[in-house]
Amino acid sequence: MELRHLRYFVAVAEELNFRRAAERLHLAQPPLSAQIKNLETELGARLFERSTRAVRLTPAGRVFLEEARVVLAAASRAEQRARGAQHGLVGTLRIGVLAPSATNRLARILRSYRQKFPGVEFSLFELTSLEQLHRLRADQLDVGLCRPPIGSPELETRFLEESPMVLAAPTGHRLARLRRVTWADFHNEPLVMIHPSLQHGYYDGFLAACARAGAKPVVGQYANDVHSKMWLISAGFGVAPTNKTMAEVKRPGLVFRELPSGLPLVQTMLVWKSANKSAILQQLLDCFAGGAMPVPPAAPKLA
Repeated sequence: MELRHLRYFVAVAEELNFRRAAERLHLAQPPLSAQIKNLETELGARLFERSTRAVRLTPAGRVFLEEARVVLAAASRAEQRARGAQHGLVGTLRIGVLAPSATNRLARILRSYRQKFPGVEFSLFELTSLEQLHRLRADQLDVGLCRPPIGSPELETRFLEESPMVLAAPTGHRLARLRRVTWADFHNEPLVMIHPSLQHGYYDGFLAACARAGAKPVVGQYANDVHSKMWLISAGFGVAPTNKTMAEVKRPGLVFRELPSGLPLVQTMLVWKSANKSAILQQLLDCFAGGAMPVPPAAPKLA
């Protein structure tokens, strides 16, 4: 049984006249009658009561009409969605984000994309850069917002934005009370850091600046994600460098202070797999291109 057989049957069932159904289908009447008879033979059921005066659906024909319409509607939807996916109009985008990259700029870009392509659904995953890179290579994400270095020839990158590091400290902490923080102030200071297995080089510049000043901070607590890190800082487990974008959200028990000069800006890169040629991804990249910050002349990278 093929879809065309269902279309032939529905036309006859709706017209209840083989001549009119044949005209509607742009077929000759004898082949249409033969196709309906073949369909009845295949089903093992009579679908129509035929007489010289009228054509009527049998009880089996009425049931089959309901199901045939469902199948044809589903086939039509599948055809439309396939064509829409080919042109990037429907589908799902799997996007990896870092908590500090979930900024107003990102919201504006995604909102612009949704307005242009309302048939595309977003599936957002808050993941570390290392987790995103792993999932991108495994085709489990379409695009990620990651920190450099990327270091994978199969992945494409585009600079999105950069922001300075600031110090996050608990309310009332001695460093929070200083008018100006120096690198020497971090000697023996407990730090709350994302576990090394979950990040790649985020703290290197900070720790190197401390070392040059003769300061040796200590690990006070490891966290598995940024939100846990900020909560642990507010609970008094230590202090930590973080993106300035994190200071844009008011958080009880936390204060933010400028760090001494000399740290590289923290970059956010748009990353996707070179082999991913989907239209919906390309359209998202175009939206990001319209909303990204200009690429700096000599973009500094984290070690």
